[in-house]
Amino acid sequence: MKPDPSEHPDAPSELAAAEAKVEALQETVGQLERAVDSHADVDQAIGVILAVGKITPAEAWDALREVSMRTNTKLQQVAESVVAWGQGAVLPAELRSELDRQLRPQPQARRSDES
Repeated sequence: MKPDPSEHPDAPSELAAAEAKVEALQETVGQLERAVDSHADVDQAIGVILAVGKITPAEAWDALREVSMRTNTKLQQVAESVVAWGQGAVLPAELRSELDRQLRPQPQARRSDES
């Protein structure tokens, strides 16, 4: 026996709401997948910088972030370039110059009691 649509007047609106929720969840899943991929690239770039610069993970993260900010290049793009560089590609000159600057040993700040 077929259900009588008149018995379920809210069925079309409930179906539309469910379809909208499925679409929203699919978008969220897509965003999460992109975030995971992006995070992996950043982690790998930190590893490359860490190895090249012989610095700590925190310092490598700071260097990566600074290169991004100072070159006005999205962090994701910098990370992808650094990972490719770690695999033998050429690092764009602007990124290479800034990364070299970030990895250069910084002079110790003078103590305030030394005058």
